[in-house]
Amino acid sequence: MKKIDRFYAEFKIFMVISLASGSLIILFSLLGHFIRRGDLIPYAMAGGSAGILTGTLFLYRKRLIKKGDLIAVAVCSLISFGLISLVAIFNFDKPFLMLFSFLLIGFTAVFSNRYFQKNINISNSLKYGLLGIVLILPSFYFISSSILKFKFGINAPYNFIEVLLQNKYGQANFNAISPFIFGGGLALAFFINLFEQIQFIKSNTSITRFKLIRKNLHLLNLAIVLMSCCLSSIILTYLMLEN
Repeated sequence: MKKIDRFYAEFKIFMVISLASGSLIILFSLLGHFIRRGDLIPYAMAGGSAGILTGTLFLYRKRLIKKGDLIAVAVCSLISFGLISLVAIFNFDKPFLMLFSFLLIGFTAVFSNRYFQKNINISNSLKYGLLGIVLILPSFYFISSSILKFKFGINAPYNFIEVLLQNKYGQANFNAISPFIFGGGLALAFFINLFEQIQFIKSNTSITRFKLIRKNLHLLNLAIVLMSCCLSSIILTYLMLEN
């Protein structure tokens, strides 16, 4: 009986995340088409992200996701969405591959939720630190491979990016999705690890009725915060010099 109940709960998680992200991807894509014809990718990315966040919050309110796992499950689903989107925009001619890929978002929510429920002893600092590493990896890889290629003539790490850019509309698609993969990943890594270092508590003496206190310092989270700031500065400097 417990297995049936668990399967039913996980099926609801899968359906809610899949339907929420899929429907908002379509809705935002249509909105983007009317606002600026052909500019679909940024709006689709915004819609998918909004769908994942609203779907995860809905599941939390239905007590299918625990409060302590809410952020971690949402971030895992967003990471999955980013990777899947990177595959999809370079495979528009393969609709079945795209459909199957986007179904993985719901599976990611299910499996990440199951994992965190089973491993309740994993601290939030470790969870957010490891997720932060995954989130900053695309930016770190892009920056380091670009430096190796254009400054030192080492082409091998950059070859993967060149393969993507050589696709039809590859450069345009890459430019459209990179703010979400790079900027979104760095921002998310920064905030989840920053807020792991601080805590808001109720206070009668504060104007906002909340007081900010610093929690125990965790080197992994601090390193992710500093690294995300550093990588963001490099990317912003590059964009300013290019433009």
